[in-house]
Amino acid sequence: MPSDHKSDYRDPYYIAERLRSLPHKNWWNFDAHWLGLRLRTRLRFHLSKSLVREKNHYQLFLFLAHSAYTQAKPFFTPLGQLSQTLLNKPELLDELLALPDNALAVRLVELSNDSLPDPEQTAIRLKQALSNSFPIPEELEPPLQEALHGLSHIIHSLQEQIRQLDTQIHKLSQSHYPEVAWLQSIPGVGPVFASGIAAEIGGLDRFITPLKWDKRSKTYRPRTLRNVEDAVAKFAGLWWPQFASGQFNAEERHLSKRGNAYLRYYLIQAADHMRQLIPSYARFYARKFAQVTKHQHKRALVLTGRKAVGLFVGLLHRRETYRPEEVPNLLP
Repeated sequence: MPSDHKSDYRDPYYIAERLRSLPHKNWWNFDAHWLGLRLRTRLRFHLSKSLVREKNHYQLFLFLAHSAYTQAKPFFTPLGQLSQTLLNKPELLDELLALPDNALAVRLVELSNDSLPDPEQTAIRLKQALSNSFPIPEELEPPLQEALHGLSHIIHSLQEQIRQLDTQIHKLSQSHYPEVAWLQSIPGVGPVFASGIAAEIGGLDRFITPLKWDKRSKTYRPRTLRNVEDAVAKFAGLWWPQFASGQFNAEERHLSKRGNAYLRYYLIQAADHMRQLIPSYARFYARKFAQVTKHQHKRALVLTGRKAVGLFVGLLHRRETYRPEEVPNLLP
């Protein structure tokens, strides 16, 4: 499927192009300069997706073993060190459940090496999590404990691999890729997100060089920076193609998602951090969030990511770091 609208105006062109056996245009870049960084950022993408999947599986087995644990939230995360110590030792949980609240709080302070911010409330929530959970048959306890222990080991292994990979990406980007430094100067865009975006774009020349067909003049012309931005957005699948045929023209346009999934992932993740630190992006996100009643966060975040493409392309084109918008002078 080409990166273009589905309409009667464009369909004949692609049919004729296929019949003539012309090579299909693509944005793939075989530049060896980017492959080393790209392989690492794509591996991190894979590990991140695997980590989310394993955490979801862990939550499933945790609900079967202690149904009220996630709802009561005795700890910030069930995968924390103290929480894991307790969940991997059922006999210790039974011992703590028999203690009064004050004694339980003291015991938790000892187990956490005095790192709990509010031991009393933690003790209350832990008792609620254990006492309000549905009882399970004794024969199911061993397989559930084995599943929790095994998944916990996988999760911590993935987290360690991601940490090591982040270090490698940071060192590599500092020494060989100035483009990463330009993108990293944006608030909220760290070395990993900047590396992922720069590696997948792989230089703007391949987006700038192809000529653009001008409908008005009926000739090919050089691309403007806005055309380059649109091309990068299409490459990432962050665009909403028109779907029309004959008298039919779809009113709702759906996100394409046919582009580079790695670039789309890093763009949206970066946008999620940018909207928390850059006022203009925060306002844009809030405005898009308030426009609909369904899928508000997802829609607003994708649109914020599409807006951020212009900033990324501009910095890469001008080869400069991010400069915040000037604050208007309010003094008389």
